Amino acid sequence: MLSYSETAFNLATNDLFSWCDIVIPSKPISWFIGGYFEYNLQMLVVLVILSIAIETCIYNKLACGYLGINLAEKSYFDFELEPTYIYIICLANIIVAGYLTLKGLRILTK
Repeated sequence: MLSYSETAFNLATNDLFSWCDIVIPSKPISWFIGGYFEYNLQMLVVLVILSIAIETCIYNKLACGYLGINLAEKSYFDFELEPTYIYIICLANIIVAGYLTLKGLRILTK
């Protein structure tokens, strides 16, 4: 959710970064976190196995499904997009990730 929020904000403020002849929104916070933590398909498989093995709540399993969809989305959208499409993708992901995060925090604090 943080990465998509940062992308939408930096695109709106024209805070862009050029990398290998490609212009992308600058995301210093996400890049800092990505230097320490990055998820991939192997990690997703381990998370799904753990969430099933320890019988987590449905929202945890939905979050694992969302991570799978997010990985597929990131590999599909590896071409340049119009800013309007980027805003739509960011907004949809912010809503879904925010909802799952909120539900997880509510369950954790109960």
